[in-house]
Amino acid sequence: MLRDAMGVGFVGYGWIARAHAHALHTINHLAPLAKRVRLVSMAGRRANRAEAVGRELGFERWTTRWEEVVEDDEVEVVAVVGPNPVHAPVSIAAAARGKAVLCEKPLGVDAAESREMLEAVEEAGVTHACGFNYRYVPALALARDLVASGRLGGLRHYRALYLQDYLAVSGEPRGPGAVGDYSHLVDMLRHLAGEPLSVSAYTARFLSESEDAFVATLELPDGAVASLEASRCATGWKGRHRVELNGTEGSLWWDMEDLNRLHVFLVADEGDRLGGFRSVLVTERDHPFLARWWTAGHIVGWEAAFVHQWRDFLEAVLEGRPVSPAQASFEDGYRAAVICDAILASAREGRCIGLNQAGAANV
Repeated sequence: MLRDAMGVGFVGYGWIARAHAHALHTINHLAPLAKRVRLVSMAGRRANRAEAVGRELGFERWTTRWEEVVEDDEVEVVAVVGPNPVHAPVSIAAAARGKAVLCEKPLGVDAAESREMLEAVEEAGVTHACGFNYRYVPALALARDLVASGRLGGLRHYRALYLQDYLAVSGEPRGPGAVGDYSHLVDMLRHLAGEPLSVSAYTARFLSESEDAFVATLELPDGAVASLEASRCATGWKGRHRVELNGTEGSLWWDMEDLNRLHVFLVADEGDRLGGFRSVLVTERDHPFLARWWTAGHIVGWEAAFVHQWRDFLEAVLEGRPVSPAQASFEDGYRAAVICDAILASAREGRCIGLNQAGAANV
């Protein structure tokens, strides 16, 4: 093992693995850590594909057995970026060997499995994170800062949607269903607006055996309300992801198709005849994460969220501590899974599902 390098192993070789590998190379090139990142081993189901992708992404070796990645003494950090059913066994096995784990979303196939994963990493005492990368989009991180500062006052409404048409185009579903596919919506709701108290939901099936779309209404603390909507059959939309929050003293909204812009309205501005939404281009060096990049005014892309996510995660690994509250841990992954299960239960049973503060659904 190289003392000046930190070995990372991947389980999974799909398109999302490319985003993660790109991020790790970028860290080395742009803002190196105390130890450089070393891509040691990649596991995938098909030998020829594992070799091709492994070579292309810069891994030193590859295998068809994920156990070899987990058991490799030169791998200190395991990235679980394969299909959802492998998330739990790989994460649990890696934690048992004392290795830090970053697992893509959704954490487990359901809340029960996610809970097992959380217990495993907590018992092992390893650094862990769940891959809700949208927390690391600079504009959304700025939105979080504004909410936390109280500038928007008390929350009244929260709404978010994620519309894509990949299933309508390809006819090939990815993942277990729309609720799991778009669990980003659930995590961002928790991140910006807090823990929901109850949920009522409806799902629809068009082209697969799982739910292809869902709409959910959630009760939030202090009388606020939230709505979430997602579809993988929304013809024409490739990535229509929008978040909006309305408070007593202001509002904000963000759209992934204009990734670096945050729209902010402050009630106080109206008193100065400057009412209306400010269009804030989030490219200043004092905006979240941007001091690591270019001079002010130069934008970053979607892939930068993975760079920010990995850098913060690896800093925690190097320091032997848990991830910061800004990053989603396995605890956050578990709590998101509880809400996802409640959405599915509500749609299936046609009733409102209560959620308690401990993160369990009253089903």
